[in-house]
Amino acid sequence: MYAQIVVDNPSPLLDRPFHYKIPQQMIDKIKTGSRAVVPFGLSDKPVEGYVVGICEECPDHIDKIKAIIRPIDWAPVFTEELITLAAWMREEYLCTWLEALQCITPASTRHVMDAKKPGKYRLWVRPAATETKKALPKNAARMKAVMSFLEDKTLDEVCCSTLMEQTGCSLQTLRSMEKKGLLSIFDKRVLRAPQLQTGLISDRVEQLSISQKNAISEIQGMYRQGVREVLLHGITGSGKTEVYMRLIGDTIREGRKIIVLVPEISLTPQMVEWYNKRFGNRAALFHSRLSAGERYDQWEGIKQGYYDVAIGARSAVFAPFENLGLIIIDEEHEHTYKSESSPRYITHRVAARRCSYYGGLLVMGSATPSVETYYRARRGDIGLVQLKERVGGSILPSVEVVDMREELREGNRSVFSKRLTRETTCALSKSQQVILLLNRRGYSTFVSCRSCGNVVKCKKCDISMTYHRGENSLVCHFCGYRRKLPKNCEICGSDRIKYMGSGTEKLEKAVETNFKEARVLRMDMDTTRKKGSHYSILKAFNNRKADILLGTQMIAKGLDFPGVTLVGVIMADFNLNLPDFRAAEKTFQLLTQVSGRAGRGSVPGNVVIQTYFPEHYSIVAAKSHDYEGFYAQEIEIREKFGYPPFLRLINIVISGVNLKQVVEGANIINRRLRERLQGLEELKFEILGPSQAIHSKIKEKYRWQIIIKTAEMERVVEELRAIRLEFIRSSQKGPGITIDIDPINLS
Repeated sequence: MYAQIVVDNPSPLLDRPFHYKIPQQMIDKIKTGSRAVVPFGLSDKPVEGYVVGICEECPDHIDKIKAIIRPIDWAPVFTEELITLAAWMREEYLCTWLEALQCITPASTRHVMDAKKPGKYRLWVRPAATETKKALPKNAARMKAVMSFLEDKTLDEVCCSTLMEQTGCSLQTLRSMEKKGLLSIFDKRVLRAPQLQTGLISDRVEQLSISQKNAISEIQGMYRQGVREVLLHGITGSGKTEVYMRLIGDTIREGRKIIVLVPEISLTPQMVEWYNKRFGNRAALFHSRLSAGERYDQWEGIKQGYYDVAIGARSAVFAPFENLGLIIIDEEHEHTYKSESSPRYITHRVAARRCSYYGGLLVMGSATPSVETYYRARRGDIGLVQLKERVGGSILPSVEVVDMREELREGNRSVFSKRLTRETTCALSKSQQVILLLNRRGYSTFVSCRSCGNVVKCKKCDISMTYHRGENSLVCHFCGYRRKLPKNCEICGSDRIKYMGSGTEKLEKAVETNFKEARVLRMDMDTTRKKGSHYSILKAFNNRKADILLGTQMIAKGLDFPGVTLVGVIMADFNLNLPDFRAAEKTFQLLTQVSGRAGRGSVPGNVVIQTYFPEHYSIVAAKSHDYEGFYAQEIEIREKFGYPPFLRLINIVISGVNLKQVVEGANIINRRLRERLQGLEELKFEILGPSQAIHSKIKEKYRWQIIIKTAEMERVVEELRAIRLEFIRSSQKGPGITIDIDPINLS
């Protein structure tokens, strides 16, 4: 028997399974999906490998086939389905076998060359079958206490630490009792569970509205008719979460498993608490703040059947369930569902692939669906179910757009318009809460010389640095480089240094100045670096220990605070100034999502949107909560200029420390692309570039890019794979190449 093994070597030039002979004594231990230590290379260095297949035949060069050294795992790490998924990801996203397989497994399972038992173990005690008190010495008070505890509790087994705490005995006492045959001590695996953050929601009985009942009925009806993907388009506050809950409950009763995906779990603690209240310890939790051990134990618990539901961010889509009945992608429009490292997968496509394998259902929910997803729903490629009214009788907030150009003409240079100042003062006087959004962190967004116009940039990146008043330094938000404030311009020597733009730090200062009695909380990347900081801020706001919550986009979604009656958006058109074909879509989504935080209680909500571009269609549509109106204009523009969903994109980035080599490499890739693609019959494509990337230098590496537009992705990817390998072979010490299929941005 022979194993096809993907070795732990990152080189794309070695991206294939290698055949290894399975020694006779390992036949029962080496299985598809398991891992093994194998000799590799000319030196036969022992490396880890993933078994992706077992076969009885091997290539002709049988005399060169090496034997497996030893197995690593007690049981297979991967199911057949996950191996099939890894193979698909390799083809779809131009990654290697190794990158796909390691993406699917938790990091803590990798690089375990020493065959140790994984996870955390504790000592447990099991009473012997024939124990009696007469066997104990007369003065053995601790031993008698142990026996009494075991008899009173009629326990089959108990943790040693619990037993010692309850009886006052020591481990030495228990060891002595074991020698007497009174009990046995053994290792037992303890699954580490992440600590749940509670106290952000109030107990309430959810009564389904007629709209929610109809939505559930429609989704289940579509599934029975063979529809496997459904978009649940519901306005903010329409009760999408409760629809998810009922679908999950029905799926559990059918004996099938569920994955629930959220954009970033630390930003949606209220939703996680709801799931925990409903499904208790049957729900596993995955997120970036878990320790490696906690993440591994959640993964292992799923494999052992302890959990019915897995809740988490993007990577939870790989939860190793074997009978998936339902995957839910909440806030499906969020960019965090696109991986920014190889494999650069789109979660929706991976989820659909897994549901297809098991015959399960994929439900994607959003108040502001991505243009691509809504286009598929309108065409009938996937199901469409809508929730058009809020639950509990509450109504959508009224929205007013303030033209900040008029404010400037009237002499108001504050970050607050007169309208927002008036509305905030009114809300605070009624003990109501306020949310203020400014999607920029720091104090000043750039520092420039008023004499020559020079802007201070990061020495490692071609990016302007942001002034952070709290630490009194300039910070690059791309690489983290910090430097002191300049006293004079580094170009002309002038001392006319000006701090321009506003971030959340400056907004916080302005709030404290303008609303002196208000208690303020700020929530951005600078205030949420420590573990549990998101939760602490949100809990304080939920408990009415603050009147105003201000922050970046992390306060715009997934929050439900009944006390919030006013939302203010400080600079609504920030995204519109970026060179991004999705700029209008992101603006509309952010404005609609943050507006939905207002008026969720008994008091109607108000929203004030401040902008220098009030006539832009994304802002006009957000004012009237008009997704259909926004979509109609956006889809027309996408079709006219050939952007998704009409054509798919590929972003090729060539990067390196030597600018000349990077430019040469980009030209070589461009030339080979045009030669190969133009030789394909009737292939429709467009190549843009090569040119400097929008961010032309990051972390001391220069960046050039080539963009491909095509409707025939498979044929283009096939050619790209060959071109990429040619380039890597010829440029092993030169610039690198990154290929992003269906990029979320082109910078």
